[in-house]
Amino acid sequence: MNSERWQKVKALFDVVVELAPSERGKFLAKSCGGDDEVRREVENLLASSENAESFMEQAAIGEVAAILVGENNDLPIGERFNHYKILSRLGAGGMGEVYLAEDTKLNRRVALKLLPPNLSADKNANRRLLREAQSAAALDHPHICQIHEIGEAEMRAFIVMQFCEGETLAEKLRQENLSLPDALDLAIQIADALADAHSHHVIHRDIKPENIIVNHRGQAKILDFGLAKIVAENQAEGEAETAQLLTAANLIIGTPPYMSPEQAKGKPLDARSDIFSFGAMLYEMLSGKQVFKRESHAETVSAVLNYEPPFAKSLADAPPELQRIVRKTLAKDKEERYQTAKDLLIDLKEARQESEFQNKLDRSSAPALSEPTAAAINQNPPAAAGGSDTMKIAQKTLSAEYVVSEIKNHKLTAIAALLVLTFGSAALYYFTRGSVSNQTANSAAINSLAVLPLKSLDAGENYLGLGIADAVIRRINQTGKLIVRPTSAVRRYLNEDTDALTAAKQLNADAVLEGSVQRADDRLRVSVNLLRTGDGVSLWADNFDMRMTDIFTIQDTVAQQVASRLRMQLDSSEQARLMKRSTSNPVAYEFYLKGVYSFDQRVSFGKPQMEATIGFFKQAIEADPNFALAHAQLAYVNAVKAVFNEPTETVWTERAKEEINRAQTLDPQIAEIHLARSVLLFSQYEEYQGEAAVREVRLAQQLNPNVGHGELAYLYNHLGLEDFAARELQSAFEIDPTSEFAKAMTLLMYEVGEKYDEYAAQRKLSADDYMEIWYFRGKNRLDEAQQAINKFSGENPDNLYLPPKKALLSALKGDFRAAEAEIPAILGRHPVKDPSYHHTAYDIACIFALEGKSVEAVKWLREANATGFQPYPLFERDAFLNHIRQTPEFIQFMAEMKAQNERYRREFAPTP
Repeated sequence: MNSERWQKVKALFDVVVELAPSERGKFLAKSCGGDDEVRREVENLLASSENAESFMEQAAIGEVAAILVGENNDLPIGERFNHYKILSRLGAGGMGEVYLAEDTKLNRRVALKLLPPNLSADKNANRRLLREAQSAAALDHPHICQIHEIGEAEMRAFIVMQFCEGETLAEKLRQENLSLPDALDLAIQIADALADAHSHHVIHRDIKPENIIVNHRGQAKILDFGLAKIVAENQAEGEAETAQLLTAANLIIGTPPYMSPEQAKGKPLDARSDIFSFGAMLYEMLSGKQVFKRESHAETVSAVLNYEPPFAKSLADAPPELQRIVRKTLAKDKEERYQTAKDLLIDLKEARQESEFQNKLDRSSAPALSEPTAAAINQNPPAAAGGSDTMKIAQKTLSAEYVVSEIKNHKLTAIAALLVLTFGSAALYYFTRGSVSNQTANSAAINSLAVLPLKSLDAGENYLGLGIADAVIRRINQTGKLIVRPTSAVRRYLNEDTDALTAAKQLNADAVLEGSVQRADDRLRVSVNLLRTGDGVSLWADNFDMRMTDIFTIQDTVAQQVASRLRMQLDSSEQARLMKRSTSNPVAYEFYLKGVYSFDQRVSFGKPQMEATIGFFKQAIEADPNFALAHAQLAYVNAVKAVFNEPTETVWTERAKEEINRAQTLDPQIAEIHLARSVLLFSQYEEYQGEAAVREVRLAQQLNPNVGHGELAYLYNHLGLEDFAARELQSAFEIDPTSEFAKAMTLLMYEVGEKYDEYAAQRKLSADDYMEIWYFRGKNRLDEAQQAINKFSGENPDNLYLPPKKALLSALKGDFRAAEAEIPAILGRHPVKDPSYHHTAYDIACIFALEGKSVEAVKWLREANATGFQPYPLFERDAFLNHIRQTPEFIQFMAEMKAQNERYRREFAPTP
């Protein structure tokens, strides 16, 4: 059906739906003029609107809802669909059925969405929907429900999504009216998610409260991005594809009260359509009413196209700026709307900041008189002679100037005025003492702190604000009394225009220190403000005006005050660590900070920014040769380079040891010294002393509890302590949610744990990624793995990691002669000193195990174990080893591995 005929059907439906049932046949016979196809489509629309429980909540137009979903097509509870066990039915609609299911492979609960049978039968529509869902699956945002899998089984297309617990925003709005701060917080989260999706050229097309889940912590997630659409780069192509989809499946994705005007007209859509839908939802969040919903579908669509809400009246409780934002999102002409969700997000954040600032002003305004005081005066009125004047005082703002003035003008009321002043002062004292008490109680609950780089008021002086922040971070970290976000996590705010409370929430910190720094010749002016994140209350603020040479005195004072205001109880040794200076040279500090940030941005041990990082630390040491912390960090980087980047060059090992010794001499109480040692210990240079390496990291954590968690996760993964590794990674992300190193270690955990789907989702595998081969091989999709190998071999003939994967694939396909023939070449490219050698040894062991050669397989398993790869749980579950599990050699090997693993568990068990 072309667009012109569809418009005719829609126009007829809008009229006939308002007629009495007895009048509809006569009207259609006359209006359709013998066009049976048009009449049939109108009648289908009528049937759908009558059969659906709420037509405005359905995404289908043109088919009876029962036909779309399917009659008696529910999956039986307790049965399996593919590898998913059906637990319960969550619901159904025009775009399919949704079930709560258990992923039997990964032991997790998921939401399983089956697309309608008529779409599954339509190969073109099915292919298109799956392709677009795959693009949506690439979205990785905390406020977007993650898609785990897209596929087909039992002649049905399905999408597997993260199961998000909570209630829908629609349910929440039915139960309560949102406060302005809550509405703004949710709106900002949703807008942020939309901005991220749109940046990937993905639009949702059905933003509404039913598609937003809100958990008990007030965190929102957008559902159903799996049915989103890629915005076509070629607009003509987009129009043709939209028309084809409408014709093939009789669908319009969207819900009438939240549709944009262009969506209601069936026109091509872009990101601005989502912005309109968002505006309709934001209006509802602020007013409690659906702005366009009417009794009938026709009236609803008409309202979307024509109705202009009275924003000033309907949103009277919202600030004018917020009314302007809603008005702009709901502009009928998309050219007058927000053009990007990012612009909308910026305005929403500014509106929240303005609202919070106004609330602070309101809270800080002096009250006319406290309620207890007013009640006391009413209960105990003064003598008649002064009663009238005294009540006037009670009704005014109580201030010393006012009382003095009143005493001069009304001598008869002097005593009464003084009584009021005295009573009011007492009330103010008890009120203030109560506030301080409450503030102290709230401060006691502060467990994490973000120290933002102080904003420079002068161009080119950024390092000063960052240096002060870093000093405070390190000092408070060393006390072990508080989780402090590391410098690498807050450095990005140096150049971002983000308010402190927003940054604190992004970093999940209970309190935040912000401020500014300004330099004039040799003078330095610093302002700081310590805020409680939950309510924005300032716990402490101060200004410093000193000479530039006193910058480290400022660091001392700020660190002391933060510790004091957060009620940190420090003993003498902790107090000494708090006041410890690592250097007094600001230039050295600048280079040191750049080195720390550069080192944390390494994607993995194989691809770090080593040269730049080493250069920064060297420059820091040149500026201050006694800068022990810079020596320790340089030792750590050199150790990583020696083990992972230049394994055949022993010079880097020697340099790492030299820097360790230098740092040890200058200051033995530096955590990074132990981190550097741990890297060398778990390497080919020290014969992979895993236990000793773990002990070094744990010694580092005794000196600084907030370091080494990613490093421990790396070691635990190799030692077969998967649960210990997961715990350390959780701690790493709690300390620094932005850490690239922790993300890389998460990928390693998924790889060793054979968690293929999680790995693919996290790494976003693409056709030019050699790990795609590993993914297909692990999923037993051997033909696809072979295609990936052929493609990757041609494009990357010198890749070191490809030959072991290629040989193992040959063994999986039964070509053992070809697999074994590859082994000499593999070993030639992976010498024992290579950091990936133990993984190569394990691949060779798997080749022999698949062939049933247990003696050779166990020989290479022992080689992998001896060179640092000791994941006993992997050896227990890996299907590649199944053919040799009953052989004496393997049984003996596994007994030894089990004993080794149990010893590790006893030694490294977490302390109670």
